[in-house]
This record gives sequence, structure tokens and C-alpha cells, in this order.
Amino acid sequence: MPGTTQNAKVMQFGVFEVHLQAGELRKSGLRIKLQEQPFQILALLLERPGEVISRDELRQRLWPSDTFVDFDHSLNSAIKKLRQALGDDSDNPRFIETLPRRGYRLIVPVIGGVPSADQRAEAVSSASPKARGRPTYYGLVILGAVIVTVGTLALWKTVFRTPSAPKVLGFVQLTNDGQAKTGPVATDGSRIYFSEVLPGPRKLIVQVSVKGGEAVPLSVPFKQPSVLDLSGEGTELLVASDEGNMLSSLWVQPVAGGSPRRVGTVLADDARFGADAKGIIYGHGHDVYSVSRDGSLPRKLLTVDGIPSYFRFSPNGRVFRFSQSHHTVDSTEIMEAAADGTRLHKMFPGYSGTWTSDGRFFIFENRPDRRIDLWVSPEERSFRWPKRNDKPIQLTAGPLDFEDPLPSKDGKQIFAIGDLHRAEVIRYDSRSGQFVPYLSGISAEGLAFTRDGQWVAYASYPDGALWRSKVDGSERLQLTFPPMRVLLPRWSPDGKQIAFNASLPDATWNVYLVSSEGGTPQRILPSEQSQMDANWSPDGNSLVFGTLSVPNTPIYTIELQSKRVSTLPGSSGLFSPRWSPDGRYIAAITTDEASKLMLFDFVTQKWTEAIGSDVGYPWWSREGKYIYFQDRSNPAEGAHNRIVRLRMSDRKIENIVDVKDVGRMTTGTIVDWFGLAPDDSPLFARDIGTQEIYALDVQWP
Repeated sequence: MPGTTQNAKVMQFGVFEVHLQAGELRKSGLRIKLQEQPFQILALLLERPGEVISRDELRQRLWPSDTFVDFDHSLNSAIKKLRQALGDDSDNPRFIETLPRRGYRLIVPVIGGVPSADQRAEAVSSASPKARGRPTYYGLVILGAVIVTVGTLALWKTVFRTPSAPKVLGFVQLTNDGQAKTGPVATDGSRIYFSEVLPGPRKLIVQVSVKGGEAVPLSVPFKQPSVLDLSGEGTELLVASDEGNMLSSLWVQPVAGGSPRRVGTVLADDARFGADAKGIIYGHGHDVYSVSRDGSLPRKLLTVDGIPSYFRFSPNGRVFRFSQSHHTVDSTEIMEAAADGTRLHKMFPGYSGTWTSDGRFFIFENRPDRRIDLWVSPEERSFRWPKRNDKPIQLTAGPLDFEDPLPSKDGKQIFAIGDLHRAEVIRYDSRSGQFVPYLSGISAEGLAFTRDGQWVAYASYPDGALWRSKVDGSERLQLTFPPMRVLLPRWSPDGKQIAFNASLPDATWNVYLVSSEGGTPQRILPSEQSQMDANWSPDGNSLVFGTLSVPNTPIYTIELQSKRVSTLPGSSGLFSPRWSPDGRYIAAITTDEASKLMLFDFVTQKWTEAIGSDVGYPWWSREGKYIYFQDRSNPAEGAHNRIVRLRMSDRKIENIVDVKDVGRMTTGTIVDWFGLAPDDSPLFARDIGTQEIYALDVQWP
């Protein structure tokens, strides 16, 4: 009916029309099938184009407060269906941009009140007979235009073809010393500089020829040095010296030897030389700064939601890119800003990237699945008219994880760290003083045992799947599958359920429950807030958990039957809670730099300080007489190098074992894992993977 059509509210963006009253999406006049919830999301985005629509606002719009639903899964599914209908890509969005932990934004112009396709057709049909009756030659003109168009398209495809994609022709291993290696990687054209981590741990700056050979340590006057960058002329290194609490002082060290010069009093998470090599760009917390080499003229450039690192300037110095990490959702992305910090925007998912010297490609690492591969993004081109695919192109596909890429000076190779991840579970035998394989040395972390010690649950390493079996390895059963990634499983006191932490792509860490006999894992609390490190009450009726996503948050308990959540009194700023076997205490760690071990007494309803040093991974002994933990109180001498225990009867500290005696580095998904066997002997995941420097031969288009 004409009246209805004319009154319908129609919004247009690109080739799409949205009929809000009719609930229809059309593309070039053709109706596109779209379910109700995805359509409602689209309608809300159209109401406020360019604005961020929070996930909480979408929840209120789509699901009333009395509706019980797995909100995260349902919303992610609805967004996915909407993108499919629009032909959009979350990695390189044309219409809908995802802002991790915040929401979504429509990034295209929207025109409101435009005539719909029906209205345009109606207007044509109601035109005068003279307008409808075209001369015969009019059809010939149209036919000629079609022929010219087809010919032009054919010429475009045959003459101006899309350039071929870059590809790796092969790779060569340059080092073979078996030591753990970390990036970034730097080169002056003849040597490659990188960092190694030896047991203890002890850090070294190492160099190797670009042709391969012996890895030779560089003599620098720091206890825990890491190489960050090399000056353009190859004569000076930017070095980080560990100052504890995850921060480093910055130093400029001449390669040929001589005294290093400190960059003022700057403390940074990560840093690089500036575009002109006269200054330095660095990150501290969520902020990015620039500073002169002597530490003068500091200037804040920008602030981001995540943790910024791996800064790289473009060859022309106009922009810089960096990695932004969101630890609570286990995701990273490449960001770009102008050299002065303006025009900040997201580029694509990824980590640790750099440009080729000619600026034509940006090389970076990415982990869309469990493996880390190298990708390239086409950048500048000499002519603007040839057809080109601007989407990032996958460059490697295993068999190793390739990390910290750096193009060679001649551009023919990419240097990178090739990593084969694997661990073996070992147990410290106090009688013999030896570390011995446990459970046949399975590659796993997070081992947890039933009260009777007959069953074990663990997360396989590095893929993060949840398994359970008897301690002799029999009756093994996989309980979770990708893309879910699992940490810290815990058996219920009756052995019927397992609580664990897990993350899904672009989602926060949350607590799940699964039957020990298998089934679908269930989230205990649909929430955008991170939930970490859940532990059972001795009666099995409740769970206690903390969070690290928001500063100064408390510890929570949840009654599983009623789903009632309560806050543990006085627990703000604490995490990693552990319920004592007798139910009287909860041990937890402060989130500040001190990382103190605190005890909550349910009888007095008060917290007391148990240990005032840097504590990690607290564990109650089987009978509750001791609390075992990592002692990290002396990072200058090597962090994570001692396992000690606190005797509850008199609060005395007893040394158990030095982790440096393991012989190789210990490992874990987030931090080095430590646990207890049923007899309270310490367990570790010993790194038996390989990390070496490789040169990848690349063919560029």
C-alpha cells in the first residue's frame, strides 16, 4: 500500500537499506534474511552511528533483567549472524567495529529517511507515459554501455591483476644452544641481537651471525638485562634492566663497549628508539610516552585500555604502531597513531610487528588458533589504481610458532624466534633431593587431585584442554575442547565436579563447572567481569574466587545451590583465594606491588598478614598444617627461585627447594606453574621445548 510504504522509516548505509518498522534488511533492493536479535542490534547501532554501544546496553535491549541466558554466548552469536548478513569481517570491519571489553560501533555513514527500493519502483511506475516510452535507440545506448563496461572489467582483470601474495620459500635455523629466548630481535645487517633466559632465572643479551653459528653473550653491566632495540646506524643498543615489579630502567649501551647511559629516571614496561633515534618511546601501565635520550622533555602521547608494547615507527616516521594486550580476555591487537599520539585507531588482531624497510608490508605475529604464525599486511604502493587485497595475509603455517619477526637489512629474509612449546611435569623428591618425571612426564600444568588422591585433573600444555584420569594414567577423558582455554582446575570435595577457569576468544576469564564424567561446561555467573582462581569450600556448597580485571575488587563467594553471591569482608585488593581444608581460613594475595600473603579468619572475621614478601601460587597442604608458596622476594637474585612453606602452628618459614636446581626453566600459560602432589611434594612444569633463531627466506611480490 502506497501510504504504508511512504511512512516506513528507512535507514541506508552503503548498499544496505534497513526498514525499521517492517524489520527488514535489504541489499540493493533484495531482502536479506536476518533474525530478530541481530536485527535489534543493527537497529540500535543505526540509532547512534559512530558511538560505542556497550555490551551491557545491548543486554538490556535484547534480554530483560528477569531473563536467564548465557549472555556472552548469545550476544556473540547474534553479532556473528549480523556480520554474516552484512558480509562483514570482525578482523577488518567495514561496518561494525568490535571494541574489546567495551562494545560495538557502526563505522559507516548512515542516511535516514531515504526513499526505499519500493518507493523508487513506485515512482518509476507512476511516471508519465512519455517518460516510460523511450525511443528505440535508447535501448541501443544501454546495450553499448553494457558492452563497454564488460570490456573494461575484462581489461581490468587481465592487465591490472591483483599482485601475488608474499610467501616463505624455506627457513634455516641459526642458533642451536637450547636456551630459552625472548624478543624483540634486532640486527645491524651482520649480527642479530636477542635475549636469553637461563635457569635461575638469569638473563643475557646474546648475538649471533646472520649466517648462523655460535650464540655469544654480550658483556653488559646489568644483572637482568634485555635488549629492546638497536639504533639505526647499529652502534647502540637500548637495554632494559629489571628493577622488579615488572618494570625496568632504560639504558643506552654502545655495542663496541663502554659505559652505558641511563635514560633519566624512566621506569618502563617496554620501549624503543624514536623515529629519529634522538628520542625514545615507551609504555608505562596504560600510557605511552616520548622522552629524550637523557630522560628530559617527557611527554605523554596517549592512553589505551590495554597494555601497550612493541612500539615501531613507520619508515617515513609519520606513524607508529604498537601491540595492545588485554590480559583479562587473552587477546592482543595492533594499534596505530600519528607520531604525535593523535589519530589512534585499531588496525587488526596481532602482536609484535614491524615494517619492511621500503614500507610496503607490515609483518606481525598472530594467534587466531593455538599456533602463533607470521602475517603480513600490504601497506604502501606506488600506484593507487591497481587492484589489491588489503587484508592481512598469513605467511607461515607451522610447524613451529614464529615470534618477534624482523626483516633483514636486504629485505630477503625475516628473522624470528621459532618456538616448539612443550613441558614435562616433574616432582621434587625430598628424600633424594632430585626432580623426577611425574605421571610419565605429561605436558601439562595445573594438576589437581581428588581428596583420596586417586584421580587427577589437569590442563594440557600448551593447548589448554581440560583432562581427567586416574593417577596411573588410566580412564583418561578429555572434558573441554578448543577454542576454550582452561587453567587451574579444582575437584569438588565429593569428586563429582570440576571447577576451572577458562577463556574464549575475545571474552574474559570466567569460572565454569563440568561433571567429572563429561558433559557441557556451565558458567557459574554470566558476567563481563573477569572471574579467576576459583576454589571449593570444604563442604562443597560454595566457591570462592577473585578477579584482576578491575583494580581494588574484592573476593567473592557463591553458594552454588542458590547462586547467591557475597563479598568476603575486607577483601578489596586481594586475589588468588584458597580455602583451608578445615574451613576456618582463606589465604589470599594482595594485588599491590608487595604481593603479601594474607589470612582471613572466619572466627574473628579479620584479615592478618602472614607473609610480607613477594608471594605466588599459595597452596594448603593436604592436612592444612602448612601453606606452600613461591617466594619471589629477591628478584635481583632471580625471581621464582624458591619454594617455601609457612607452618600454621607457629608461623615459621621453612625452605623446601630452589627452583633453579630444576636444570631448565619452569613454565606455564601465564606464569610459571607450581602445585602439590597428594603427598605434598612440589610439582612443576619444566620447559622442554625448543626456542631458536631462524631466518625465513621470503619472496615478495
